[in-house]
Amino acid sequence: MKIKSVLSLSLCMALMMSVSVHTQSRMLGDVDGDGEISITDATFIQRYTVGIKTPAAITSSVADIDGDHVVTVMDASHLQRRLVNVSDSCPISKPVYEPSPTDRYVTVEGVTFDLKKVPSEITLTDKSITLMLLPKSEIDPHDIMTVVNNGHYINQIDYTDSRFKESYLIEKENGILHGYDCEVTDSEDNPLAYVYAHYRSGLYFPFQTTISCIGEAHGSFPIELYYKGELIRRVNVNVDVDRAPDDIEKILSVVRSAEKACWTSSMTDREKMKAFAEYIRDHYTYDRIMCVEGAVLTAFVARDLGLESMLLYPGGEPTQHCDRHIITYNLYANTAVPGGHCACLVVYDNFTMRYDVQGGLCIIKEYKR
Repeated sequence: MKIKSVLSLSLCMALMMSVSVHTQSRMLGDVDGDGEISITDATFIQRYTVGIKTPAAITSSVADIDGDHVVTVMDASHLQRRLVNVSDSCPISKPVYEPSPTDRYVTVEGVTFDLKKVPSEITLTDKSITLMLLPKSEIDPHDIMTVVNNGHYINQIDYTDSRFKESYLIEKENGILHGYDCEVTDSEDNPLAYVYAHYRSGLYFPFQTTISCIGEAHGSFPIELYYKGELIRRVNVNVDVDRAPDDIEKILSVVRSAEKACWTSSMTDREKMKAFAEYIRDHYTYDRIMCVEGAVLTAFVARDLGLESMLLYPGGEPTQHCDRHIITYNLYANTAVPGGHCACLVVYDNFTMRYDVQGGLCIIKEYKR
């Protein structure tokens, strides 16, 4: 048994030592992969930025010319300047190295990552999938970055940056960081999925990225994981969903039954919102509908009326707009727990109302920053 154990350990060490980060090489700017920088590459970037499909898949490692992790029309401009011999500071044509999509272990900047739970290709057909990144040694979480859909969303921890005040809810004593979710859309602005990057120290897989599906969505987009600016893995996410998740259908059933029971055709939008909030108060107990559930239900009702809404957490800062984000209810439930309460803001023509709604409670008042 000892001999087998030693052999197994030796084999594992050999596999990890044989890992090579730089296994594929392309040129920065060679978007179509033909080995040359041409007007076609610039055109592909331009088409991508306005939502037009391209024959070649756009990836930020070769299309992000200025290095800001976002593929924009400025990247196309850099290529165009190069093609007409106008001086440009971007290192176009430099080698771009990418880790092999089949490697389980990848070493970047001296840190080896286990990618067993981060496949290079996934298909989302129902509910959600979570990518789990495991560094084999202790690292600073600030050095991990998640880039969704070539810069559509960038999740990077920075506790000191004031711009992230409304983007994160932090439980420092437990080492938890929740990054709020982003919506990924197709070229026609139809929602494909929601992506939520989060970190928790002490877990075997501390860095996690959850992709949640919605109903009737079909398309694809990339997610890239970086360590200290070096690409660890690119994941191509395929979405092929024909129906809404069960939890969303349950929420909608509560919303629709309440609307039918308490609304009349003569009511104004504000009267309908008030009637709904009071219905939840009178017909449910707190253990059935708590503040988070009540806030999400209220946001759905506001959307039915064509009103803008946002979720509000302790501290008085509104989070993401609910017409885009309330469908990831389970994520909001998780992020509300550290603060202990959640409300819903609904925007009318010239004022905003705050709705604190749950079983046995209904408080409605004007919201002022």
